[in-house]
Amino acid sequence: METMIETDGLTKSFGKENEIVAVDSLTLQVGAGEIFGFVGPNGAGKTTTMKMLIGLLEPSSGSGRVAGFDIVREVIRIREVTGVLPEPAGYYDNLTARQNLRFYGKLYDIEEKDREERVVELLKLVGLGHAIDQKIGGFSTGMLKRFGLAQALINEPSILFLDEPTSGIDPLGAQEMRDLVSNLSRDRGVTVFLSSHSMTEVEEICDRIGVISKGRLIAVGTVEELRDMVREKEGVSYLLEVSGLAAKEVALALERIGRVHSVEVSDGGIRLLADKGARMEIAEVVKRSGGAVTRFEGERMDLQRVFLRLIGA
Repeated sequence: METMIETDGLTKSFGKENEIVAVDSLTLQVGAGEIFGFVGPNGAGKTTTMKMLIGLLEPSSGSGRVAGFDIVREVIRIREVTGVLPEPAGYYDNLTARQNLRFYGKLYDIEEKDREERVVELLKLVGLGHAIDQKIGGFSTGMLKRFGLAQALINEPSILFLDEPTSGIDPLGAQEMRDLVSNLSRDRGVTVFLSSHSMTEVEEICDRIGVISKGRLIAVGTVEELRDMVREKEGVSYLLEVSGLAAKEVALALERIGRVHSVEVSDGGIRLLADKGARMEIAEVVKRSGGAVTRFEGERMDLQRVFLRLIGA
């Protein structure tokens, strides 16, 4: 897979003595057509990273390339092939949606005929065809977010940078925005670098996720790979139900397994914490003790819980 975004030791410091390190030795790669989620607590370095990638901030050290272009020496080339939806975004409130997009199209020197056709096409794409000649100042938050996506697409970019694309909009509007982003990746091959506080959003649409905390990238992978990182570190929580044997007897047998860290008998069954990969050994011990496993479920952590455990919250 072609690499569209890559950084090597990317660092940004602030202050007279560079004592405030906002981004610390960031190294990552994002492939073509991938939706890459970038998550972290407030102040973790997400927005600073994005600003460096699109040429709004110059790194203190390290390097980066976007669509093959250097983020310091080739900023103009990067802006030609990328679209950006910042948070917050500002537009000309006294102009209509058509007039705003026409203005942005002129900045990219798009020929008039193509520009006018693209304005109409994009506003229809984001569900604003009915509001094409309404002034932006009267738009709701959700409409502004959708307009922002249209504006980011005016130059037909190969890479989209989205900063909190669904913040402040209702659940239906948020889902519509997520669907739009997914379709852009699937149907047009657009690479998406998405920063969000919504773990539901990231889990739903992102192919891979990078977790940043205190300026450092602490984990990268699919949701399942991130779950496995937590399981390797902390173990897996299981709910076990057994027939043919008293729960207390099962618990005593399980406590003798070295890879089982805790066992608790409750009305709902037996809850235990064990190493990842200990499942077969647990089932075998139950069988040897004269019982039969009737339920054996591992905890399915959503991304929110995985994230909190990765950052140590």
